[in-house]
Amino acid sequence: MEDERRRIDSADLVVAGCGWLLIVAVIALPGLILNDGPLTAYMVVVGGIIGFLWVRRRLYS
Repeated sequence: MEDERRRIDSADLVVAGCGWLLIVAVIALPGLILNDGPLTAYMVVVGGIIGFLWVRRRLYS
């Protein structure tokens, strides 16, 4: 029984989605403040990858 994984419910998905959006927004913020399109796009991609890894770890651990 200890090795059983807990099932993912809607609350987990909401927390993971909001956390992902927050990570992307915070990482992209310098590009938005500087009004630099390419920097913003790069930072959104980096934030998306970091956020995805965080969500994956949160949901499947």
